[in-house]
Amino acid sequence: MNEAACNVVLNLINLAVRMMPIFVCLEPKRKNRENIAAVSAYLWVIMVSLQSLFHIREPIFLIVQGIFSCLFFLLLLIFFNGELKKKVFLYLSAWLFAVLSMSLNEFAASVLGRSIFLSYSQICVIVSLLSACGFYIFVRYWLKDMTSQLFIQLSKRSNLLLTAYPAISLAISLFGTSTIFSRESLTKRGFEDVVFYLAFCTMILVLYVMTLAGTLEAASRKKTEEELLFARQLIGKQREHYNQMLEHAEELRIIRHDFRHHIHALLNMDRNEQRKYLLDLNKELDTSREQIYCENPAVNQILQEYGIRCQENQIEFVAGLDISAYIPIDDLTLCIVIGNLLENSLEACMKLKKNRFIHLQARWRQDHLMMLAENSYNGQIKESGGKLLSSKQDGGLGLISIRRILNRPGDDFDIYFNETTFTAMVNIMGRSEI
Repeated sequence: MNEAACNVVLNLINLAVRMMPIFVCLEPKRKNRENIAAVSAYLWVIMVSLQSLFHIREPIFLIVQGIFSCLFFLLLLIFFNGELKKKVFLYLSAWLFAVLSMSLNEFAASVLGRSIFLSYSQICVIVSLLSACGFYIFVRYWLKDMTSQLFIQLSKRSNLLLTAYPAISLAISLFGTSTIFSRESLTKRGFEDVVFYLAFCTMILVLYVMTLAGTLEAASRKKTEEELLFARQLIGKQREHYNQMLEHAEELRIIRHDFRHHIHALLNMDRNEQRKYLLDLNKELDTSREQIYCENPAVNQILQEYGIRCQENQIEFVAGLDISAYIPIDDLTLCIVIGNLLENSLEACMKLKKNRFIHLQARWRQDHLMMLAENSYNGQIKESGGKLLSSKQDGGLGLISIRRILNRPGDDFDIYFNETTFTAMVNIMGRSEI
């Protein structure tokens, strides 16, 4: 294989390395990976051919190569699905590995050039094939899963910072290979500088792997902490429900005990006294009659509790919920969502001195439950990165719990607010297995 053929093969391997993360980690918008690869190869061959025909100098060709890389990325951007930041991260990573692979070629050619009967270009082709195979294994069995998990768990700002690492490393590598660690410079300075540059490239690779692994570990730890907080809140809600059941059982015991006294009292009265006693007893029962907000017993019990708390604190409480006892949504989901909405609303109203209200509505529509919660508040909202910040010491678990439990397709949770009213809109899809 002559020098020109080796250069063509090297450029095609370099193209394959740049394409590999996009093709392996992302799905095309249409099932035409082969067509995209063919068009990319044709464009790359045309660019390399232009360099050979017009004898373009290396510095100028690097600029042309950079322009082509941007156009090539736009091509991949159009034909593949996925978030823009994920595509940028994968392409910059691929470009970084392609540049480091070229550096590995330089090192291998310097070491093996004097001991085997192969030319410099032939050694580079062999090393490039081996490094490309290793890179495919790395992308297929590590980078693909790593990036998919990272871009799901991290926020948009964190994804942007994650993309900055391969960009900075690529800029340093390109600068190094074109100036200090170019082939001409390394030839003049000796083998020690070549080894140093190999160690530098290895450090970039190790830091790349450590950065991704460390970031994923931190994101997983944060997710685990949120799940633990969520579990603690669920346990707290269940404990609160259990205490309410105990209180209800105690009330029944007291009523049964008082009922015996009423019977003994009625037995020792004449007819007129009995009539008067029963009228007084009926009036007392009317005043203590429980409020029925909906047909679902678990939800109605929560609404009764918050209705009493609102009445004690002079807060207007209006609830109209069309929720039957046989709604295809489990009571735990309903109680967590409604309980957290009312808890947040009550705490917001307690910060006001007047015009305090909580309005809650819910309607079942075919296969989903629509819920609207409105409450007055002091108009002070803290936001960071599009997310609401709580003023509570625990960071505010209410909204986190609602978003955590509404995790099925069709579930939705939106928040709107103006200067006086805070509004939460919830959509819960029916659970078919119920």
